[in-house]
Amino acid sequence: MAAVPIYVWNGTAWQETGPTIPANPIKYQASAPSSPSTGDIWVDSDGDVTTGSQQFQRFRFVASGGETTISGNDANGATLAYTAGLEQVVLNGAVLVRGHDYTATNGTTITGLSPALVANDVLEVFSFIAFTVANTYTQSQVDGLITGPAFFAHRTSTQSVTAGTTTKVQLNGELFDTHGCFDSTTNYRFTPTVAGYYQFNATLGIFGNNGSQSNVILRKNGSDYCNTLAVVGAGTAGRITTSTLAYMNGSTDYMEMFGIGQSGTVEFIGGADSTQFSGVLVRRA
Repeated sequence: MAAVPIYVWNGTAWQETGPTIPANPIKYQASAPSSPSTGDIWVDSDGDVTTGSQQFQRFRFVASGGETTISGNDANGATLAYTAGLEQVVLNGAVLVRGHDYTATNGTTITGLSPALVANDVLEVFSFIAFTVANTYTQSQVDGLITGPAFFAHRTSTQSVTAGTTTKVQLNGELFDTHGCFDSTTNYRFTPTVAGYYQFNATLGIFGNNGSQSNVILRKNGSDYCNTLAVVGAGTAGRITTSTLAYMNGSTDYMEMFGIGQSGTVEFIGGADSTQFSGVLVRRA
């Protein structure tokens, strides 16, 4: 058989790299081929390319005649291996039908070739390799990573309090509470069920008739965590706003909102636009 050249595109033109015999020009095997023909190409299957990283393989068998089963090393020295159901078998350029022209079930052997191969038939097996990617997440896992408790609570009506006394704001209304973590009936506190870092925002609508200092306070587990003050004019209503980030352990940690007016008649103003407390998970622990 006459040798024919192999060409490689060099970016500008096709460049001849040397003649080869078309019957077996490319060797895909672990060790260097013996008695190579001029222009043969060898791909090291044991080093740079592994079945663990491959997505596609090609095996080429030349029949002696009479074969109905193909297995073992192909004409290039590569051992037949495929993923059942992801293979394609081609005989002399014609695609065979799985389950009709052949059977492929065990990943290493093609059986039931019908009719039997004749001498010099070229049977090729193309295998799409199933693989998995490390460090992946399912949709439910991703949803779990990016979602967490969020709430918006507020005071529904005016709450009269004693001047000079730090008093818990009885946030008895909710616009939303995604995980049922805010208690708006008894303790008026947020106890998240997911550990992580939370953004908290609080606004205290307050009325004081002596123009004294007023404070809005966030307490974590009963201790002051964030304390913001302002002076509300005598006989006027004002709003004091605070914001903070806090780590919550997802089991026992809780956050509450308090307020204080130093003197005179003090009231916490009702309404979602006046006295409100909200929080959301921004990063899991």
